Amino acid sequence: MVKPGYKQSEVGIIPEDWGVTTLRAAFPKLEAGVSVNSDNMTSSQFHVLKTSAVHNGIFDPAEIKPVIKADYSRLKCPLVQGSIIISRMNTPTLVGECGYVKNAPADVYLPDRLWQIQNPKDSAYNFEWLNYLLNTKQYRDAVRATATGTSNSMKNISKERLMEVEIPWLSLDEQNRISVALSDIDALIVNLEKLIAKKKAIKQGAMQELLTGKRRLPGFEGEWVGIEIGQNGYLLRESINPQEHTSTLFCEYSMPAFDDRRIPVKTYGSDMHSNRTVIYGTVLLFNKLNVRQKRIWLVNAIESNSVCSSEFLAYCSDTLDLRLMAQLLSTEKITNDFIGMSTGTSNSQKRITPNNFLEYSVYVPKDINEQSAIADILGDMDSGIAALEEKISKVKLLKSGMMSELLTGRIRLL
Repeated sequence: MVKPGYKQSEVGIIPEDWGVTTLRAAFPKLEAGVSVNSDNMTSSQFHVLKTSAVHNGIFDPAEIKPVIKADYSRLKCPLVQGSIIISRMNTPTLVGECGYVKNAPADVYLPDRLWQIQNPKDSAYNFEWLNYLLNTKQYRDAVRATATGTSNSMKNISKERLMEVEIPWLSLDEQNRISVALSDIDALIVNLEKLIAKKKAIKQGAMQELLTGKRRLPGFEGEWVGIEIGQNGYLLRESINPQEHTSTLFCEYSMPAFDDRRIPVKTYGSDMHSNRTVIYGTVLLFNKLNVRQKRIWLVNAIESNSVCSSEFLAYCSDTLDLRLMAQLLSTEKITNDFIGMSTGTSNSQKRITPNNFLEYSVYVPKDINEQSAIADILGDMDSGIAALEEKISKVKLLKSGMMSELLTGRIRLL
């Protein structure tokens, strides 16, 4: 049942004073560029957008490539501020991606795979509002459905079908208010992202000094020593076949669990189809598979029946602060060294061996108290970054909810 003040329409339930129109009314000028040659090794007066310039509802003006001089005369369709860019030719999941151009750098042009829709001065549409609308699931799916093509790897949007996509029509004044509200949320997200980037850069600098002994903390003057990782620790190697314990509820530390907020998953043995490593105590899990991903998981207070993926190396030490080891193993130097040792048939399946890990040499303070002091500082930095990342996740969730309510008229800004 439709509540008072609302009506059923071709685009769903909307306020009674809203109408329905098509993108044809909003898109009076739709144009594409041309395919030109580029050379990243050459400086150029002109640039062309990459297809990746639109992603996740955002237009990124930094996604450009230099055009070779011989193709200058072929360029057309310069980037215009206030327009919407749509990916008209792309993979099935990315075709139809669109973004609003807040800032248009000079001498940047469109390629043939992107459309630009300019907004005339007397338009009845706020294009920032329209971009938010087109990035909701309902309209994202509707635009993607206009794509044609037999290939699973590439689809093309039909201009005529795109123009017939139905959208709600509401007053320009209300569009403006919705746009301002959502833009404010976007500005908060951008500021948080900048703050996170700044804090990560500060931490990176601290790591370069504290983890090499270039800067010593007050009160510590002891020597630093080079050790092999296996010299001061060991790997847990007890393997278990969960299929022999089908009714046992295990606490599983897997790579998907790491990627999903580092929360172990309770899983019955019957649901695990390969061997696991039994873990206990305080253990540092290091991914031997695809070390570039830096899946480094320090686990304390492990529950009974805890296991980890066999793609993790489970490292323990009675003489090293494992928090410091986690920081060391996340540095670019060690990551690159392990990448160089990795073997396998493809980049995504390359692994280091347990011996690669145990025989690798690191440079650490001999005094475990100094190890712990360094780990405390870097850990506090990590906690600050994690808190900001949690905040940005909540803000993004808030934005998603606001888009759902404001762009359907369930909440009005009058």
